[in-house]
Amino acid sequence: MDRTLSLVLDYPDDELLAARTPIAWRAPASLADFAGWWANEPAARLRERYVSDLDLRGQTGLYLTHHRFGDRRERGRALIAFKRLYRQAGWELSSWELPDYLPLVLELACADPEVGMPVLCEYRAEIEAIRRGLESAESPWADVLAVICDELPPADETEVSRLLDEGPPTELVGLEEVRA
Repeated sequence: MDRTLSLVLDYPDDELLAARTPIAWRAPASLADFAGWWANEPAARLRERYVSDLDLRGQTGLYLTHHRFGDRRERGRALIAFKRLYRQAGWELSSWELPDYLPLVLELACADPEVGMPVLCEYRAEIEAIRRGLESAESPWADVLAVICDELPPADETEVSRLLDEGPPTELVGLEEVRA
């Protein structure tokens, strides 16, 4: 897995923007058009597009466990498992991001493929669903997800379809049903 993928999927903060030209040069050849756009788009427009494409759309958020578990209690256990995995790999998370943030998981796959690649494979259906959501939204980041997907085994189409049709599950425990 190419570390450039994690960088171009991360939020374009000031530090990332300052380094984006050399990052774009290191992008895989299949991302040449994306890398050119990403490196040259005005900072404010790049940030706006990032937020609209990757933060404000439920289907295209980069938090893997959210797609699988939604806001259910199981998500908390999955996030704890992610944190343990990072610790076992010798990583102390200093990022403010949740441990299931796709760019962070990609970093792990680059640094320690034996630990990170199985995680990407485990969440393959979620990654494919994000890719298809970005593709439907005509997002430039769909190309980045396509490169990631090409490096993973095929996704379970039944699970991808379920994720796209139903979205993340919701927790109803403790909520009263309101009837008209």
